[in-house]
Amino acid sequence: MNAAVKVLASVRVAAVGDLQLGDSPISVGFGLASRYRSRGLDAVFSALRPLLNDADFVFGNLECTLSTVGLESGSWRSAQLRGEPDFARALRRAGFTALNVANNHAVQHGVRAFHETLALLADVGIECCGVRGAAPWCCKPVIWRTGDGYRVGLLGYCRRPRQYGPQEPPFAEGEPQDIVADVQRLRGAVDCVVVSLHWGEEFVSQPSCTEVALAHAVIEAGASLILGHHPHVLRPFERYRQGLIAYSLGNCVADMVWWPEVRRGGVLRCTLDVSGVRSAEFAPTHIDAAYRPLPGPRRTEPNGLRPLDEHAYHRAIQRTVRLQRIAAYRYAALNVWRYPPRMLVQLAAATVQNRLGALLGWLGGGDG
Repeated sequence: MNAAVKVLASVRVAAVGDLQLGDSPISVGFGLASRYRSRGLDAVFSALRPLLNDADFVFGNLECTLSTVGLESGSWRSAQLRGEPDFARALRRAGFTALNVANNHAVQHGVRAFHETLALLADVGIECCGVRGAAPWCCKPVIWRTGDGYRVGLLGYCRRPRQYGPQEPPFAEGEPQDIVADVQRLRGAVDCVVVSLHWGEEFVSQPSCTEVALAHAVIEAGASLILGHHPHVLRPFERYRQGLIAYSLGNCVADMVWWPEVRRGGVLRCTLDVSGVRSAEFAPTHIDAAYRPLPGPRRTEPNGLRPLDEHAYHRAIQRTVRLQRIAAYRYAALNVWRYPPRMLVQLAAATVQNRLGALLGWLGGGDG
């Protein structure tokens, strides 16, 4: 009997972690934006492009603004983590179709800079997920369609404390119950749901038990794929029910080259259909001295998941923050000749102020 076999529609996804397209605080004056401001960003993505070109849907976390709104000449604080407006077109040429904008640096330079970034990305055809939604939505849903009509629902949330004022930000934050409710609401309108989570503590290579519980709840609510970022280091992946959880995809593009762990990232490539994640592979990347991600051999997704309880997580935070800080101080000292003098003075003053604050906190009984 020659029965016709119905092939389910599917979508090929390529996803990366953090895209820090501005100078990091430790590299202001010679970081990524300073290096590529005049020459353009295309060369940064040249080695990565073959891993992105055959995907229907390419995703990353935009860990900066693409705006000069409010820029103060000669100001170290005002200059850091600002990508150039022209970088939006380079992102599109590299293949990106959607970016998360719900993260702790989204409004570092104000709400106007945030909205200009959204407008620039929209102009070049890049969807932005993670914008605060109108009731009943916590996150404004984005529905992206393939050529054959397959519908991908996108949601993004920042699960980090507010850093730039107490006011409600224009991006989605989201308590666990709000995220779950959004996923359940969106699932009936699309073929699959992809959730971007800006979460976890920096530099810690394992998720907490609390983060794992949230990820499981989001998959149980109907999500197929969770894309995690913020720790700046790679974390394990987990297959759970019909879905896949990438707890952190690490740094993709950044000038954080002072510590081996923060130079590592990767490209997750997977195929999704209406039943969930059909297949997945992972290509690790390493950031070179010119801040470009260079891919390594493709392999299955990272495993070795060992969730940390509250006490172990706290210990891991203290240890990794200390190691990263020592590496950053050493890098700054070795590159002192590269700083514009005015920036160097401001960086040194901020470092002294931060360390004094930590010391006073420790003397007062805090963690330091």
